[in-house]
Amino acid sequence: MPPRLVKVVAAIPTGHRHLRIILFFDDGTQILLTEALAAGIARAYIDVVAHPTRRGVVLCVREVEGKPGYAKTQLVECGGEEEAVAEVDAALQSLGSAKSQPS
Repeated sequence: MPPRLVKVVAAIPTGHRHLRIILFFDDGTQILLTEALAAGIARAYIDVVAHPTRRGVVLCVREVEGKPGYAKTQLVECGGEEEAVAEVDAALQSLGSAKSQPS
């Protein structure tokens, strides 16, 4: 059984300007997300959920020459909707979740 998420903590650390998010799991694992990563995930969520027909997006980590104050490493779109749906379908199948009810 995969670890379950039990807590999310988001804060700007002392002496920093950008948000960090920590995901805490029941097996003791902690995952630290930078603001750039969290923003990329939020963009992907909005791109799919708020679009009337779009069903997926693929983002890849890339070095970019962005605006001042932004991280040079960003999540940028690198794949299409069909690829995204196929990857999620395959992951769910391999985890045995494909039998669960659609959400």
